[in-house]
Amino acid sequence: MVRVLVLGGHGKVALQMTKILAAHNHKVTSVIRNPDHTKDIIDQYPENPSLIDPVMASIEETDEEGAKKLMEDIQWVVWSAGAGGKGGPERTKAVDEIAAKRFIKAALLAPSVTKFLMVSASSSRRSPASYWTESDVGTFKKTWESIGVYSEAKTVADEYLYDESRKSPKLNWVDICLRPGSLSDNPGTGKVDLGKAKLGGSVPREDVAAVAVELLEKENGGGLWVDLIGGSEPIGQAVERVVSQRITSRE
Repeated sequence: MVRVLVLGGHGKVALQMTKILAAHNHKVTSVIRNPDHTKDIIDQYPENPSLIDPVMASIEETDEEGAKKLMEDIQWVVWSAGAGGKGGPERTKAVDEIAAKRFIKAALLAPSVTKFLMVSASSSRRSPASYWTESDVGTFKKTWESIGVYSEAKTVADEYLYDESRKSPKLNWVDICLRPGSLSDNPGTGKVDLGKAKLGGSVPREDVAAVAVELLEKENGGGLWVDLIGGSEPIGQAVERVVSQRITSRE
């Protein structure tokens, strides 16, 4: 059993992850700000609800000491939180960048934490990937034009996770940056394009959650940035390929 802290626990990807983690006999502490969401969290694994512990906290308002407290006895941390476009540019920066950095710092300082998985976005990068098509590059530019504040906040947080992980005295790299394309609520297919994927494409949230858990459960899964869209390769095989070959989309 691994103790997992899920930040942004009521998000759609986070709920799917909670279900899978509990089914794998991991203990999940799910951070939510609305007590009305408690039942939704616990109901993710009715077979053994004791494996899921909802905790009330505002990620945006939690200070450094509060973040450190949440890390106690935690081994894996999942960041699946975000402003979701609510509250304007100021709140986007406050949650997606500033709060994310606060929790990354707390995780890297926590002796028990061995992995920090960031659910990011494939557009969160400074420039188009070298392996993208012209269409992908055009989509990237339009994304930054339309939601530049969000893209900038996510990019800064991703870079902070990467840089600070490499300054950490921990024996292994802690960071895992999972960067899905457009998210859908379609049922998962169990098949993906993972690693150096195209930007133009969507992926079911269920498959994002499954890939995230597979990456966490891989012993050497840290230190990677991986793009993700729907594809033809089974998830287990895709994760094994990316981890064993150390394929990363960070350039």
